[in-house]
Amino acid sequence: MIRNDAFATTKAGRLQGVQINGVYRFLGVRYAESPEGENRFMPPRPLVPWEGVKPALEYIAKCWQCDTPRMEDPEIRCTPYPSAYEKLMTGSNEMGGGFQSEDCLALNLWTQGLNDGKKRPVLVWFHGGGNIAGAAEADWHDGYNIAKKEDVILISVGHRLGIFGYLYLCGLDERFKDSANVGHQDMAAALKWIHDNIEAFGGDPENVTLFGQSGGGGKVAALMSMPICRGMVHKAIIQSGGFHAGPPAEATKFTLQLLDFLGIDKDHLEKLYEYSAADLIQAQRDINKTRTVDTYFVCPLVMDGRVIRYDPFDGAEGSEYCRNIPLITGYDKDDAILSALFNPKSFTWTMEELHTAMEDLGYTAAQADLIIATYKGLLGDDVRPVHLYTTLMNDRNHDKASYIRAHSREKVGCGAPV
Repeated sequence: MIRNDAFATTKAGRLQGVQINGVYRFLGVRYAESPEGENRFMPPRPLVPWEGVKPALEYIAKCWQCDTPRMEDPEIRCTPYPSAYEKLMTGSNEMGGGFQSEDCLALNLWTQGLNDGKKRPVLVWFHGGGNIAGAAEADWHDGYNIAKKEDVILISVGHRLGIFGYLYLCGLDERFKDSANVGHQDMAAALKWIHDNIEAFGGDPENVTLFGQSGGGGKVAALMSMPICRGMVHKAIIQSGGFHAGPPAEATKFTLQLLDFLGIDKDHLEKLYEYSAADLIQAQRDINKTRTVDTYFVCPLVMDGRVIRYDPFDGAEGSEYCRNIPLITGYDKDDAILSALFNPKSFTWTMEELHTAMEDLGYTAAQADLIIATYKGLLGDDVRPVHLYTTLMNDRNHDKASYIRAHSREKVGCGAPV
């Protein structure tokens, strides 16, 4: 049974959702103003209060992204896989959210109570996709069942991705001095909205658990240690996610590559605003095609010294902001199957082609020989190259990170269990 009598009052204004079999649902709830136009690449801006009631009945757009990385090239395209990748990353929801826009800073919320005085635990879900793909609006992120069965509040968060969330311009122009990692700044703004407003939805602002898988797990790892998130993260679950943040020099290198590709002088960054979002995403796609399998993740998270200061799992400094946050960490056995979808030719690789791909990852020929022999010993001599490759990538990018997290927190003597 669906009823349209769900109303909640936030600090910025009143919202209308729906009630479905005892669960209140609010979709497309904006937690910051749109980052379109002159606000492209800028930190998220606080909401402007409104009069009356705003409907929160449909998902809003997902962020602009490369839905099918490395697959738009006819020479490597393998017909079934692009649609499979897109459905996996962004879902097939018909309730809106199927289109792309820079106006994407919204969250979705499910709860059993509104202003009922209860202090429900709050679970905040961050989608995967390596900061370049994915959507909070995917149908398999729907929070109805968890909210219904566990009487918790489930929230999924959308944010800027790829070029729009992680293009590093700080070192090139004073106007962008606060623009590092704006995708992660978006997530912090969402957590601030939750902290300020969740009581109106029957939630406890002092009991917020972040959880995410793959790239979403990596987001949780970063948010745990971000100074601007301090006091807004109380527990964390990292599923198959690692923390990867490069130095500013590495990020600037990609930025200069993009500017060169677009024909923009680094002293005239205002010209970035003359390009449509679709044109910028196409540039990201085209640059990806020049990179190896393991480096297509353009616009990396940056250790900028302000938004991201430390690796949360590297020594005492990194644990400063998260040492008292209880953590559950683990990994998905086959998370890295996406590595094959990123490069469909891998499904028909020979062992020689796998060897070449491993050298592209940075291994020497001797190291590649040893790794292949070791994995054959574990998986059997008849293992397909693509299976060996995805198993290696899973161990390399996901399994190892889980053990490092657990060991490093124990080593520095964190005050919370892991």
